Amino acid sequence: MQNELSHISSLVGSDAGVKYSKSEQRPECGEYFDFHHIEFWVSNAFQAKMFYETHLGFKTIAYAGLETGEKNFTAYVLRGDQACIVVKSPLHPNDEIIAPFVKEHGDAVRDVAFNVEDVQKTFEHAKANGAEVILSPTYSEDEHGQVLIASVLAYGDTVHSFIQREQYRGLFLPGFHPIEPNLVNGFAESLPPVPMGRIDHVVANQPQGKMNEVVDFYINSLCFRRFWSVDDKLLQTGTSGLNSIVVSDFDERIKIPVNQPSTRFDGRSQTQEFVDFHGCGGIQHIAICVENLEQTVRSLKARGCYVLPVPSAYYDELQSAIFENDLDLGISLETMRELDIVVDYDDKGFILQIFTRPVESRPTLFFEFMQRNNHDGFGAGNFKSLFSAIEAQQKIRGTL
Repeated sequence: MQNELSHISSLVGSDAGVKYSKSEQRPECGEYFDFHHIEFWVSNAFQAKMFYETHLGFKTIAYAGLETGEKNFTAYVLRGDQACIVVKSPLHPNDEIIAPFVKEHGDAVRDVAFNVEDVQKTFEHAKANGAEVILSPTYSEDEHGQVLIASVLAYGDTVHSFIQREQYRGLFLPGFHPIEPNLVNGFAESLPPVPMGRIDHVVANQPQGKMNEVVDFYINSLCFRRFWSVDDKLLQTGTSGLNSIVVSDFDERIKIPVNQPSTRFDGRSQTQEFVDFHGCGGIQHIAICVENLEQTVRSLKARGCYVLPVPSAYYDELQSAIFENDLDLGISLETMRELDIVVDYDDKGFILQIFTRPVESRPTLFFEFMQRNNHDGFGAGNFKSLFSAIEAQQKIRGTL
């Protein structure tokens, strides 16, 4: 199989990169269960929640603001199956916490929060290994129970929160109330539902030369390990490229690709474009794993979500690859071309992917929707086709 795959041309290829072996000994800083939520700091939380409801199909489940007794910010909690996001904005013109962040970065990810076994243990290990403390372990409670939360700075202005909530039975966290019926987005509810699943990974883009430093932070402070890596020998188009190291927790429930731009090419890569417009390292995109990508994408497009267009040459070459390697993807080539779906594969399985265009004015944050079939890679074989699609958009923006 590998010999057969090796001759496939530049746009269509099989997954590549280095997969690292897993240690047999569990780290001592506690177990990570999953992504608890991802929090965006935005200029207008109400309008942001309307966007994510209408175009991406999230449903608002909880709220905090003036009506709930919160005097400093407004926040909405949105859920798509197991994927949970929060949009938060300041209430006061002299706000000194959220407003400066939004001014610097635009609407962006502030917090990637993890559901953990033992907040105290995880936090103390991180602190002892150099992590900057944002919030020491703090209890928060309401009538639904008690939650323990701590936070550390990750890179740039991005933080990681550790959340322990086995004693809590509320919808989200203390301080948030269930959404009132008069705040339900009736228009969004009338559109085709978007089948989602869980957050598979989040991608952290870094300035050139910072990738290894950030990877060391995850390994030393958070007890993660190297999961997979690939360099700019593969991840390049001839115009731009990047290097990537994926880190994961011991149980491989949380994965974070850490990217930096390549210096071997004249073009400005999407990674550098992100850093330029975000202002420092941060979260570039959020990947959500679904069971049926075709169904999800059809719903997204029906809701007006802008999907990144894939070069037509990709599907011409994919047709040969499917025929020559007898690939059964469970979806027709015609449907993939119609919906801008790409595939990566090895001799064990495959992954189907689509990417949205940036969801804000700055070319920074976007979403990936993916379907895994016995494949735990990250689409390295799709890189040239996807980078070509992104570079086409960069040319229009004048940022390549």
